[in-house]
Amino acid sequence: MMFQGLRLFPELSAVDNVRLKNNLTGRRSEAEIAWLFEALGIAEKRETSVSKLSFGQQQRVAFIRMLCQPAEPMSHLDERNAAVMAGILLEEVRTNGTGVIVTSVGKRFEIEYDKVFSL
Repeated sequence: MMFQGLRLFPELSAVDNVRLKNNLTGRRSEAEIAWLFEALGIAEKRETSVSKLSFGQQQRVAFIRMLCQPAEPMSHLDERNAAVMAGILLEEVRTNGTGVIVTSVGKRFEIEYDKVFSL
């Protein structure tokens, strides 16, 4: 998930913002992180405080950070905990009159779906 508000820590460097997430997940190597900064044209900004980056540069830092987390919020949960999370989500939907879009590769959560599309 990449937040529209970015939610970066302005006092930290660009790379430290990414490392905060990656230290929790261990998803990317330092070499992969360095490559992402290079590929996005901000390698020279790795050690720069986020508060000194342009918004476009901050977006790229947030994008790299997003790539350091698992893609699905319930993908690593057992069936019981996934069902509890799905139930809470559905209650929020009902209470607030909102909708939710669930995407999944393979695993389908047992919740009430109004429509199901398969590709």
